[in-house]
Amino acid sequence: MLLPWQLGSASLYPLQRVVQLATLGLVLPIGGLVLLRAFEPARLLRLPARLRWTLSVAAVLMAAALVLAPHAGVALLELGYLMLLSVAGSLLAASSNNLPRLAWAALGGLLTLFLLLYSVFAADHLHLVWPFANRHDFGPGFANVRFFADVAVGVMPLALLYAVARRRPSAVAAFLCVIPLTFWWWLLWVSESRAALLGLIAGAAVALFLFGRAARWPLTMLAISGALGLVGWWFLNPIGGGGSGAEQAFVRDITSSSGRLDLWRDALRYSLGHFPLGIGPMGFAGDGNLRSAHAHNFFLNTAAEWGLPLALLLLALLLYGCWVIVRRARAMPEGDKPIYACLVIAFVGVVVNAQFAGSHIIPLSSLVLVLSIGLVFGYRPSNEAPPPIPVGPVPLRATLIWAALMLLYAYLLYAGLELYWLAEDSTATCFQEQGRAYYYPRFWAQGRLECMQMVDPDHWLFWSWRDWRQG
Repeated sequence: MLLPWQLGSASLYPLQRVVQLATLGLVLPIGGLVLLRAFEPARLLRLPARLRWTLSVAAVLMAAALVLAPHAGVALLELGYLMLLSVAGSLLAASSNNLPRLAWAALGGLLTLFLLLYSVFAADHLHLVWPFANRHDFGPGFANVRFFADVAVGVMPLALLYAVARRRPSAVAAFLCVIPLTFWWWLLWVSESRAALLGLIAGAAVALFLFGRAARWPLTMLAISGALGLVGWWFLNPIGGGGSGAEQAFVRDITSSSGRLDLWRDALRYSLGHFPLGIGPMGFAGDGNLRSAHAHNFFLNTAAEWGLPLALLLLALLLYGCWVIVRRARAMPEGDKPIYACLVIAFVGVVVNAQFAGSHIIPLSSLVLVLSIGLVFGYRPSNEAPPPIPVGPVPLRATLIWAALMLLYAYLLYAGLELYWLAEDSTATCFQEQGRAYYYPRFWAQGRLECMQMVDPDHWLFWSWRDWRQG
């Protein structure tokens, strides 16, 4: 995110994908070696029976969708990508299980510092473009301002940990948090990032319901900074706000779906018309329509590409996770609730935002999604005993599973690089077919598979299992 703005929006997306892959390359090998026992198959047997069955059925459905996918190489790339993100989240949850308060405060401090640094760089950028700014200038460093909002909705609540993850919350630390938070709220208000704003407000409402007075510190900081940001939107806004008059306060029709309703209808049609396994992993990026390469809704995108049954299973997992959070929130000591409130706000925010965006697809927002989910399920209240430390040698099966994940990561790098060259070679063709120079990102900035097939229809990424059997 802290890359030079002069690189241009098209250059930022692949660079951030490289950052994401490098981060996974650090988390998976190092975290996997340290927490190798997290891959023990026996751990699955300790999960509730219904959860085990749900995960087993989901694995079968994903395997079937992979085998029957029209583009096996692309499908395996997508499966590896989603699986490694899930494993990274699981490792994060396992590693955060024993974090002391100081570590949570340090995490919040690092994120607050990051918010501050980004605010300084963004302010410098806006100073240069202020007379001719547009809404996308209010998320500098991202190919689209929506990608900035996808990151903000998770990072902002987690930064509150700097003030609340102490024995006694610090007013000075709270003030230091509110300063950059106000600027980020202002960026969200001016850029009219509706999904992120809805996610933050929904997260705050859930935290108020679950924790009540115990969440007063994080909720007060969010409320103050959000209100100050809203005041800034009205009085300090080069593209709208109060200076443009009440009728022109908004840059666009904020009641519009921005084309999402059409995408959602198509996704639902694919899920029903290609029941039960959908049109194939990453199929939305190759459905013959030169438009957005994903459905801007996590569950509908899953239903379209992986099948409606898998999407319903994931929805069931989400509901189960929410039940776990509610039960844990009610049982934990009062002193732990401010920390957990921050994690819950981030979790609710990213989940709500993901129903209007492709945050699990975009590079940096997917890492924030993993961070928010991993932390909320990894947090251990002080009244719970720490998990026992395993003794003895690591089981061979756990080592083999870890090695298989490393092979999958190697494939992700190799296939991702192949897809990058296809995306680069097909960009001009895609612009010509669209009649305009516009990107529809998926794995890379140019995400439409049809354009890639126009320049290299016989590439091995586009083979099917049927082609391999016949060939």
